Amino acid sequence: MQQRHFFSAFVLGILTLTACSQANTDQPANAGTEQATQKTTVNLTPQAFKQAVDRQEALLVDVRTPAEYASGHLAGSINVDWTASGYEAEFAKLPKDKPLLLYCRSGGRSGQALEYLQAKGYRVQHMEGGIGAWMNAGLPVTK
Repeated sequence: MQQRHFFSAFVLGILTLTACSQANTDQPANAGTEQATQKTTVNLTPQAFKQAVDRQEALLVDVRTPAEYASGHLAGSINVDWTASGYEAEFAKLPKDKPLLLYCRSGGRSGQALEYLQAKGYRVQHMEGGIGAWMNAGLPVTK
């Protein structure tokens, strides 16, 4: 009987410590730039992506091939081909002090580029569904 009480008390103690340590790690979104960045949504709907573009605070990057880019892209975007052999050098030219908004055709390549750039210290978001979702939402594309 004593072992059962000891075990119950032990488990309760572990749960209490775990709950307290988790409660202490929750910080408000404005607690610091790094923490606020971690809480930023990285996968944006086309509408949320458009709002981010309209704020003009980020660099807009199309990660499709040059031929795809020429067929239609978002106004004000630059083209850095994720599939090109020298993509690392091209991405290294992008400023780290400015957030990046990435998109591709359907969200796959921009999702991969997002992970790569986050690992390099960039603040990055990308559009779910890519330019296809953008156009399906009736948003403008330029050539």
